[in-house]
Amino acid sequence: MEEDENIDDNIEDSEDTLYLMKKLFDSVMIFNSHFAEYIRQNDKELFKRAVDYAKTFTEEDVPGIIMDYIEEDSDEDKST
Repeated sequence: MEEDENIDDNIEDSEDTLYLMKKLFDSVMIFNSHFAEYIRQNDKELFKRAVDYAKTFTEEDVPGIIMDYIEEDSDEDKST
């Protein structure tokens, strides 16, 4: 009977771990999005180089994953 209780504890721990991992992932993604926007607004050339690096990185170092990139020009970018 004791083994069954341990299994239930492991299931609860697993659910807690998955929840915390999701929260961490969400937090990192939000931070990355805000940070990227900050760089895009303040150093357009650095931002372009970072996007180029990200494209190269995902092509070479993340096999089996295909990412699409949306190039958006803001009204400010179009006027320069």
